[in-house]
Parts: sequence; C-alpha cells; structure tokens
Amino acid sequence: MRKIVTAVSAAALSLSMLASAVPALAVSGYDSAYAGESAFVNISPGQTLNFQVFFANTGTTTWSRGTGTQVDLAACLEDKVTCNAQDATEAAWNSGWLSATRYASTVQTTTAPGALGTFSYNIAAPANVTAGTYRFNGDLVLSSTGERIHPEGYYQDATVGGGGTGATITSLVPNTGSTSGGNNVVINGSGFVCTPAFPTVSFGGTNAAVTSCGATVLNATAPAHAVGAVTVTVTNSGSTASNGLTYTYQDTTKPVFTGLAVAGNLVTVTFSEAVCRAVAWSATDWNINNISSGTTDIPDSGDTIPICTAARDNGVTSATIVMSATVTPGAFVEVTLNETVLGAGTNTSITDSSNNPAAAPQARQATATSPETTPPTINSASGAVGATTVTVNFSEAVYCTAVVPGDFVLTDNDTTTTDPTVTAVTGCGASQVTADSSIGLTTSSALPAARSYSINYTGTGGTGAGANEIQDIAGNDLANCTACTTFTTGAADFTPPTMIDARMSNNAGPSTDFVETGDAFTVTFSEKMNGATTGTVSIQDQDGTTATIQCSAVAGANQASCVWDTAVTTMTVTLAGTLANAAGTTPGMQIPFNITATTGITDVAGNPANVLGSSDRLVDYE
Repeated sequence: MRKIVTAVSAAALSLSMLASAVPALAVSGYDSAYAGESAFVNISPGQTLNFQVFFANTGTTTWSRGTGTQVDLAACLEDKVTCNAQDATEAAWNSGWLSATRYASTVQTTTAPGALGTFSYNIAAPANVTAGTYRFNGDLVLSSTGERIHPEGYYQDATVGGGGTGATITSLVPNTGSTSGGNNVVINGSGFVCTPAFPTVSFGGTNAAVTSCGATVLNATAPAHAVGAVTVTVTNSGSTASNGLTYTYQDTTKPVFTGLAVAGNLVTVTFSEAVCRAVAWSATDWNINNISSGTTDIPDSGDTIPICTAARDNGVTSATIVMSATVTPGAFVEVTLNETVLGAGTNTSITDSSNNPAAAPQARQATATSPETTPPTINSASGAVGATTVTVNFSEAVYCTAVVPGDFVLTDNDTTTTDPTVTAVTGCGASQVTADSSIGLTTSSALPAARSYSINYTGTGGTGAGANEIQDIAGNDLANCTACTTFTTGAADFTPPTMIDARMSNNAGPSTDFVETGDAFTVTFSEKMNGATTGTVSIQDQDGTTATIQCSAVAGANQASCVWDTAVTTMTVTLAGTLANAAGTTPGMQIPFNITATTGITDVAGNPANVLGSSDRLVDYE
C-alpha cells in the first residue's frame, strides 16, 4: 500500500496500490509526498467524473502555477517509469487535461514547502467503451522539463460495468436544501462499503464530500446546484451505482434592496435579483425622507415593479419610484423598503422568482443629483400592409398627459392620394409609473402596400390640451418634429389564403346530419383573415347534396353565425336555423361534407380563399 504522509480528510480520500519503491529527490530543490486521493469510480459510457490526488510539497522550492516552478501531474505508462507519455487506452478519456500527457497542475496558485497541493482532473468514458477497469497512472513532474520530482507510482481506477457490491439507499434526511449547497445530508441505506475508499455520492452528477461512512449510514455535504430536483446515488468503489432518490434544491435566498439613486422626483432602486409584486403597490411600501431638509415620508405614487405572472418570470432588478415632490440636488435622502406583510407573515408584496419575500425593512441613503435633461425622441415606426395600426417607438419610456390623435400626422411620401388620419392613440402610459417605450396610432384606413410614410408630431407647446403631451419619466418633453421618422409598408399580398383545417365542432341532434339549429363546424385558414361576419359558405356532401350557408345575425333557414377567434384565422360557423336547399326542403347534409366555395371571406389584403387548392376542406370529426 502507498504510505500516506499527510492526512487530508478521511472521508474524501482513499488509497491505491503503489509500485515498488523508487528514489526520492529526483530534482534539486523539489520533493513531494503522496497524501491521498479521491475514491476510485464506477463510470458509465458517456459519463464524466472527477479524480483528485493530493501531494505535500516536501522540498524547498514553492510550486507556483504559471511560472518556471510549476509542477504538473503527468500521465505515465503501466510500467510506472515512463512518464510524460500516454497509454493508448487513455487517449479517448481526455476531458480538459493540460495536454495529452499531462493531467493537471495544482489547483492552488502557489504551494509553499510544507503545504498540500491538489491536482484535479476529469475523465470522460467514451460512448462505445467496453466493460472493464481503466487505470490512470501518473507522477509529479517539473512542468518546464518533464522531470519527475519524486516517483511514487500514483494511479486511480475507473470501472465500467463494475461487479463490486452495490449499495441501496432508502432515505435522504433532509431531502431538500439550498442552491448554495453546504447542507449535511444523512443517507440511510445498506451495503455501504467504506474501505479501501469511501463511496462516491452523486447529486445529479456532481460529487458530494462524504464526511462519515458506516455500513448503513453516510453523511455527505450537498454541493451547490441550480434550482430543481436531482437524483442522488451512492457508488461503492469498483461497483455500480445504487438506486436513486430525489433531492430538491430550493432558492431560499431573500432578495435584497441593494442600491439607490435620487434625481428630481424620481428614485431608482436596485435589487440583488429580479423581483415582482405579489400584490399591487401600497402607499406604505416605501418611506422616503429628505434628511437634509427634515422632510419625512414624502408620498410616492407608485413604482415600476410589475405584478408577478403565474410563472414569476417577469421580474426586474431595477425599478423607479415616483415621488410627489422634487428633491433639490445635493440633498441627502433616505429610502426604506417597508413592505406590508401578507397572510400569516410568510410573504411580502415584493418577491423573487421562487416567492422568497424581500427582507424588510431595508434602508439605503443617497445624495440627490440633478435630473436628466435629455428629451425623448421618436426612433422608429412600423406598419404592416392592410393594418390599421402604426407602432411608434421612442428612445426611452414616455407617458402621455393629454395627447390627442391630431398630434400625429402620417404623410404618404410616394403619392398625392389622401393620407390616412390618426383616429386614436393607444398604449400610452398615463403616468410616470406606467411609462412605455412605444405607442400605437390607429389609422382611418388600412395601409396600402409598398408605401413610404413619414410621421410628424405637433403635440408640444402652448397651454392646456396639446401642451407637453408626451414626456419621459424625468418630465422632458417630446419635441415637435416634421418627418420624425419614416417607415415603409411591405409588398402587396396577392397570395390567396387556403383552408388548412376543417372539422365539426357541435352536432345538436337529433339528426346525425349537419342540418339542425346549433350544428356547427370550424374552418382554419393559412393566414389572418378580414374577420367578416357576413358572406357565404357553400357545401356538398358525398352523395351530391348541396347547400349554401349565409353568414348573418338573422335566425332562419340556411342562416348561420360566423365568428372568428382572436387571431382571426379560425371561423366557427353555427346554424341559426335549419339547413334547406333551393327548393326549401331539408337536404339531409351528411357528415363528412366538403366546403366548395366562399364569398365575402378574404384575407386582410382582400384575397379570396383558394378553396379548391386547400389542404383540408372536408368537414368531419377529426
């Protein structure tokens, strides 16, 4: 057996067999002593695992990584004499080694005489590896010359499909822990083999430090891991892995209010992680004090922390609080997060993605600076062919105070035809808290193809309505501008839509045919349609019976309601009376039946549906 000169951790180290004794102090000033190693491993094809070996610096020279005194763990052949050479069986196992013939240098930047150096490297079992034990031989060498400094015959083994005694685990106590790791986990079970090396305990592929070992109980320190469930296994040296039990990593760290900036009537706060609101803002959430003037609890009208979605994936790390008063530059301001506690004292309004409440109260102080004075500008705009909305994008978030549609004018740069007028402004936040970086302009007519438009703005200036109607959150006005930006609609659309799905959605009965009031089918088109609730749909069943359905709000024979989904791609046709043929008799429209023609139902560009060229126009139950 190898002689252990320095004990590192009885739980983390194991011994491996040595070659015959060899001379010491091979390089002047350098010497080492083996101090232990991590357990041999059982590995599966395609799996990556880690080896560690520890050597004490027993020479007089400090090992300094990245310099001429760097010491490496070199690969050796099976003769344990030929080093800086790679056994052919190891080549495919290389996983981030220093080179083909060097496993690793010291983990520590410097290893002084008397200190312990750690050499850590990964092995990756090839996907097509055959069962057996694979040995990785090595010795320490001076990096610059490759000379061995104290040959000792180190090796570690990796077994594929090992036949050793397998362990069984029955419980993990506890079975949850923090993402930062460090929790002691008691692993109960049977068949734990503690010699010649402690078993390997894996938490989702990351090895834990085993701190004590018994035949039925192990203690391990959970490693750090991302939020979520992982599988824990125990593997005895040279054996296959045990059964797996689930250990769940939880984010238990509370978000912290970390930063503060004050300018004008705006307070910018930052958090240690993204946060959202479990409930709406309350006037008691923040306390803002102007310490310089002695003013306490300046009212605020809200902050820009969003209400949480169900997935809590919409958090922000920075938010703005809007105060009722402007703070003079140079004033010393204190802001306290003083959340209202909800329920049984388990949550606060502001939480992170794991529902951890922000720790409150928290206070920060800052010296107020001058508000920014850069006015917002219109950066870009866009409008699609056939659309009646133009999106206008700004250089920063803005809000509207008294904006009116006439503040915006669209000018067609390509023709002298009448320009569409703006009939409404949508999506413009009503306050600094609800500011947004884009708004919508509703136009009086659909935008034609291949046209260039300029956007003009005339909302700033004067008093009352029309004065300072769009501002950034610091109160800077959007300046009037002519041809503030331009955009071009796309090419004309001449491609007719097709039907891509047709199916029965209701059969009211008592007949199994499509004939009674309430019978309905849906038809889905390949693109957005015009949303018309009038028009006709002609149908024909397999024995040649035909009928024409009239989309109408009036109940009666052959009348039907034609309703669109929100995407305006799927139309539901529901009979508002019985189906009748031209002679006024019930035709007995058998299911399935085909849609043979439509009128008045087009895409947004006015193209009628290509019924005969559609991939699915057969109305059935699938």
